[in-house]
Amino acid sequence: MFETSSLIQYLKAATIAQLGFLILNFLIRVKLSTRSILGSLFTSSLIAYFICPWLDHSTNTFILILVHTGCFSVSILFYLFVSSLFEDGFKLKAWHGVLFLSLNIFCFYVFLASDIRNQGSVFAKVLFSMPQVFYLGLILLTLGRVLKDKNIDLLESRREFRVIFSWVTGLYSMSVVLMEVITKDAGYSSQLDLINSSFIFVLVFFISFRIFQFRENVFPNEEIQNEEGAEEPLDEGLVKKLDSLLKDQKVFLQENLTILALAKQLSVPEKKVRRLINKGLGYRNFNEFLNHYRIQEAKLILSDPGKNDFQVLRIAMDLGYGSLAPFNRAFKEIVRMTPSDFRKQRSSTK
Repeated sequence: MFETSSLIQYLKAATIAQLGFLILNFLIRVKLSTRSILGSLFTSSLIAYFICPWLDHSTNTFILILVHTGCFSVSILFYLFVSSLFEDGFKLKAWHGVLFLSLNIFCFYVFLASDIRNQGSVFAKVLFSMPQVFYLGLILLTLGRVLKDKNIDLLESRREFRVIFSWVTGLYSMSVVLMEVITKDAGYSSQLDLINSSFIFVLVFFISFRIFQFRENVFPNEEIQNEEGAEEPLDEGLVKKLDSLLKDQKVFLQENLTILALAKQLSVPEKKVRRLINKGLGYRNFNEFLNHYRIQEAKLILSDPGKNDFQVLRIAMDLGYGSLAPFNRAFKEIVRMTPSDFRKQRSSTK
C-alpha cells in the first residue's frame, strides 16, 4: 500500500511540475493573448484538481477557496480554452462569465456548504450528481464542436490534431467523470487513483507536446508561416483558375458549397485546395473565406439604389446562405453593422 501511494504521489508531483512548465510556455514563449491566458488558467485548474484532495479543514480559507474554484472550473475552462484553440477569432462573452460564476456557486453549495452528500433522498442524490453530469455534457459539447468544424479548417496539421485531441481527451474525460459518478459512495481506491494519475500524466505530456509541435498553427507566428509558404511555391495556374471561379463565375454564391465541391471544379485533391486558400489567400477557415466574398457581393447589392426593394432575406438566399441569421451574423462581424443599417447609411450618403 505504501509503494502504491508513494507512486501516486510521485506521478501527481511530476504532472503538477509538467503543468507548471506548460503555464510558463503559455506566458513566456507564446505571445500574450486570450488563447494563451485561457491555456494558463485551464492548466492552473488542472493543478487545483490534483491538489484539492490534499486539503483539509485546517487549510487557510483563502487557499481553500482558490483551489476549490480551480477544481470546480476545470470543465468550463476546458471548454473556453479548446474553443480558443480551434476557433479563429474566438472572443470571450458575458455569458461565459455568468456560466463560470453560476457553476462555482452551485458546486460550492453542493460539495462544501450543504449536507447533500450524506442525505439519502432521491432529490439529494440527483442534485449531488448534477455537477458531474454537467461536466460530462460540456466536455461532449466541446469535443463535438471540435470534430464538427474539422471539415472547414484549412490548416492541415490542426485538422489532424482535432481528431487526435478529441478522441484521446474525450475518452479519458468521460471515463473519469463516469468513474466519479459510479464510485462516489464507494470510498477511496488507491488502484483507481493510480490508474487515474498515470493516465493524466501521459495525457498532459501528449497534449503539451502536440500543442507546441503545431505552435505556428495554433499560436500564429507570421515569420514561421512565411517561411513555410516559401518552401513550397503555389501553383500559379491553379491560383488563376480559382481566381476565375471567384470573380467570373462567382462560385461562392452556391448554397452549401464545400471544399470537396470546389476541389472537383478545380480538378485537384481537396488537400491542395485547403493549402491554396490558406497559403494563397490567407484564410485559416473555409467559412471565413466564403463570408468574405459573399459579404463583398452583399455590399454591392445593398449600395445599388435600383435594388432597394430587394428584401434582406432574398439577398441572403441569393448569396448562398440557408437562412437570414448566419448572413446577418457574418455581415455584422465584417462590416460592424447590420445589412439594414448599411443600406440606410448608403442611401442617406447618396
